[in-house]
Amino acid sequence: KGRHNLQFGLMYEQRVESRYILRPFSLWRNADLLANNPLSLSEVDRNSIRQITTEGDTIFNPVYDQDPEDKFFYKLRELVGAGEREFVNVQTVDPSQLTLDMFSPREINDLRLVSYRGYDYLGNKTSGSVAFEDFFTARDDEGRRAFPVAPFSPIYAAGYIQNKFSYKDNRVGVRADYYDANTKVFKDPYAIYEIENAEDFFVRNINQNKPQSVGDDYKVYVAGNGSNQIIGYRQGDQWFSPNGTAVSGGNVIFNGGVVYPSYKDAENRTLDIQSPNFNPDNSFDDYEPQLNFMPRLAFSFPISQDANFFAHYDVLYQRPPSNSILTALDYFYWNNVGSASAGVQNNPNLKPVRTVSYEAGFQQKISNFSALKISAYYKEAKDLIQQRVYANIPAPITQYETFGNLDYGTIKGFTFQFDKRRVNNLEFTATYTLQFADGSGSDANSSSGINNRGIIRTLNPLSYDERHRFTANVDYRYESGKAYDGPKIAGIDIFADAGININAIAISGQPFTRNAIPSQFDGSGYLGSINGSRLPWNFTLDARIDKNVSFATFGGRTLNGNIYLRVQNIFNSGNIRNVYGYTGDPDNDGYLTSEFGLDRQAEILNNEGRDTQAFLDAYSWRLISPGNYFFPRQMYLGVIFNF
Repeated sequence: KGRHNLQFGLMYEQRVESRYILRPFSLWRNADLLANNPLSLSEVDRNSIRQITTEGDTIFNPVYDQDPEDKFFYKLRELVGAGEREFVNVQTVDPSQLTLDMFSPREINDLRLVSYRGYDYLGNKTSGSVAFEDFFTARDDEGRRAFPVAPFSPIYAAGYIQNKFSYKDNRVGVRADYYDANTKVFKDPYAIYEIENAEDFFVRNINQNKPQSVGDDYKVYVAGNGSNQIIGYRQGDQWFSPNGTAVSGGNVIFNGGVVYPSYKDAENRTLDIQSPNFNPDNSFDDYEPQLNFMPRLAFSFPISQDANFFAHYDVLYQRPPSNSILTALDYFYWNNVGSASAGVQNNPNLKPVRTVSYEAGFQQKISNFSALKISAYYKEAKDLIQQRVYANIPAPITQYETFGNLDYGTIKGFTFQFDKRRVNNLEFTATYTLQFADGSGSDANSSSGINNRGIIRTLNPLSYDERHRFTANVDYRYESGKAYDGPKIAGIDIFADAGININAIAISGQPFTRNAIPSQFDGSGYLGSINGSRLPWNFTLDARIDKNVSFATFGGRTLNGNIYLRVQNIFNSGNIRNVYGYTGDPDNDGYLTSEFGLDRQAEILNNEGRDTQAFLDAYSWRLISPGNYFFPRQMYLGVIFNF
């Protein structure tokens, strides 16, 4: 009988993301390195004679250390007609004769000259049949490793059902989201190779007894390679002593020494990810698909003749928004991630981000043309992405940085809104929002620098927290025809279908962290708490004047248009976007007047013998150009055509 309105839907999406990056500036230098790489410069092969001189001296060939992955060495000699034991100067070769396919995939990847997924190492797009495992097993026509890399192709599916039923605007619904990264992830982020669990260890070592507090799934760590002496256990991120007592971290067990896991079936497995015999099934699992349910409730009903109550409850999930792509090529060189230059590694095992939202309020009629709306809202953001460190990793890595679903935040506030419907050509809306946004991290990199001390989570104001926000929108507009009540010139309704819209926004400053020590164009150290200081208020006034116009008629159809003039930031306010952390000033970082800056100026004057004025001028130019201000006044004149 029209009391219910059921809606449902389904969707399926698979994104295929590929890329190819070539770093050509290093090609020539590395070609020079590879040209004679298998030939020794200091040893000769006394079983291989190059020639015997007329004086009777014997010249031996250099020692030749053949590698099955070498390719440039042979292709270069084919090109110039040289033998395998002859040294070749690649600098004498015309560069136009050299091609990228003269390198093998292993050579060009070892030198980090390319980065790719969904392509081969030469930049040719691969077919959709390339799988993760193919990287470790595929060979080219000459038997060398081909290193094909599958594209990043996550799968996203969703289904929903909603019922909008009678009695005002009430809705009840549920949505299910399915996310599958469709890739491989480490079985254990603490080791490349699978670590033996306590159940398997004590089955092998029947003469040892497992502590009652130790679970069968606990990972086992021993005193050395091949040792059966247990020095600790781990379950997830929690470490335990040999008797099963929880400890504060792995450092308590290893004391900064070398970490020795008890690897699963170590005698029958290849514990070298770069070996041709490496089996990826022993180190990687499929990403576990995530199925999330999102209930949605929205209610609205009158509490009097002139007032209305409303409320809603939502759960929302978002696919990992960043830092989730890691390929087989990245895993192949995983032993390098512990170096200082490796940087932060992506994590393909990230889970969707969750937001739970509540809101309740009421709307009160003030007059026949105006109303006041008051609402309170509360949001919880969970499983946000943040940097973290995995420590106590087996050599040669020891530790590495990556990302995890660690952060959380809460956003709460009140909104007051006054609406005035159009009367006598004027429409008006004004809003005030009071907000408190706190969390353990403002973005995925906000904990860099402190995450090496473990997972530390404290609530601080988020960088996008706006304590106060005022907005006002005024629209004054004339209608056309009989409803026109504006001025006329010579009987012409000059302002028909014309109007002006003015929008004003005032926002209290967002938080930032003060620095204790000045540095060039930046700062270091913390002065006070994280995000403990505030930027100044920002105020912007924008306006738009427009008029609808009929230009011409073609074949019975009228060409209509809207001519407008739009001005942003009318008063050309210098609204501050960011400041230097040491001074809190958008134009001065405090470096030049600090002892560090004065020492630098003295060094330029005394040691380099240059005038410091040129340095000061150039420094000042750079100082005022980091984008610390929002846009100045901007004006747009345009026409929109409607057919």
